[in-house]
Amino acid sequence: MYDLFVIGAGPAGYAAALLAAKKGLNVAIAEGENFGGTCTNTGCIPTKTYIESIHLFNKINTASRFGIKTDKPSLTLDSLNTRKSRIVKRLAKGIEFLLKGADIDIYTGPAKVIEPTRVKVGEQTLATRSLIIASGSKPKRPSLFDDPGIWTSDTLFDVKDLPESLTIVGGGVIGMEIAHIFSTLGSAVTVIEAMERILPFENPQVSSFLAKNSRRVNIRTSSKITGIEGEKPYTITIETPDGEARLTTEKILLCIGRQPVIPEGLERLGTRLNSSRGIQVDDTMQTSLPGVYAIGDVTGEYMYAYVASKEAEIAIDHLTGGDQRINYRNIPSVIFTSPEIASVGKSFEEIDHLTMKQGTFPVSALGRARTMEENDGYAHMVCNSRGRIERVTIVSPHATELITIATLAIEKGLTAEEFLGLYHPHPTLSELLKETAEDVEGMSVHKP
Repeated sequence: MYDLFVIGAGPAGYAAALLAAKKGLNVAIAEGENFGGTCTNTGCIPTKTYIESIHLFNKINTASRFGIKTDKPSLTLDSLNTRKSRIVKRLAKGIEFLLKGADIDIYTGPAKVIEPTRVKVGEQTLATRSLIIASGSKPKRPSLFDDPGIWTSDTLFDVKDLPESLTIVGGGVIGMEIAHIFSTLGSAVTVIEAMERILPFENPQVSSFLAKNSRRVNIRTSSKITGIEGEKPYTITIETPDGEARLTTEKILLCIGRQPVIPEGLERLGTRLNSSRGIQVDDTMQTSLPGVYAIGDVTGEYMYAYVASKEAEIAIDHLTGGDQRINYRNIPSVIFTSPEIASVGKSFEEIDHLTMKQGTFPVSALGRARTMEENDGYAHMVCNSRGRIERVTIVSPHATELITIATLAIEKGLTAEEFLGLYHPHPTLSELLKETAEDVEGMSVHKP
């Protein structure tokens, strides 16, 4: 009899298991594939491993701007894959080490839910007082794209040979990050997006900036694939605002979102699902079944590793008698393109544009950026009529690091004036936010 059984060892599951063990619970966890889930094996870590190498490659190519003479560097998809495999393996092993070190029993294989207090892994049936479902998600794959040769984010990072041409279906975060990688490596990349603009959930200005900055990528918006023929190369039929078009491409990558993976047995037990076809939970992460919680991508709502970890914390707190509730306010969005993009706060549609106060500041006017030979990007801050910060957008080097400062400011309800009460070291990239807040107040002395 376990106090807690966790299904899935991704960012949600392994965090929940470790937190529960720290609180003295007798814990077991089942994982059907690899420790670390999507994030570690086919998502966040592989993508950022490739992008970090791409970033250094581009730096070396522009070394002369820094006064450095170099021979022409080379970079291959095969070498990126080798580096990725080393990093992923080390991280996955690290998670396994943490679980074993916490005396958590590990079961290998997919788990089937027999009832809220019993699960089956392989031929073993196990009893538990509480159950956490953290079984993650998988790429959406409509029947039009059922050809096994069409890549998804789950198969992309096994590829070692660079295609001459790649068509990416979906211009969201994943699609644009992959477009950045493969266009830099030398593939002719086309992005097809059904919405009117890429990154449809970001500010229109951000979408426009990235579209213009993705000079090596052919972007087609308001377009939909209606047919696929052949293989190596594929011939794609596209419905566009100007009529039907055809495109020939060596490879296709499908990036149109992910869907929850619900363990066998749960729906039979009457588990309620939400509009995203994920497991419905309340603000303590409890499902409609007594003693059963669901966290991470399987809820179908906020598919971010950092949200999954927070949900794990909430579930374990409630399970052990606490009274914390999940808060989905101010979840930062991060995109690892070049330059990076990050935003936090109210959506563009939620902001009162008639009463808002706003400020901007360009990266090109920042001293630290100049020392880095970086010119592209800007920061944008929106405040309400009382000066309280409501949204911050950063397009700059290391924007994904800087956004945490803005997230804290918004979560704590700071005004632009209060934010300026802090000392901001010079010369740093964080001054980008200081200068932007000064522009909100009409006090920027450095804005061109």
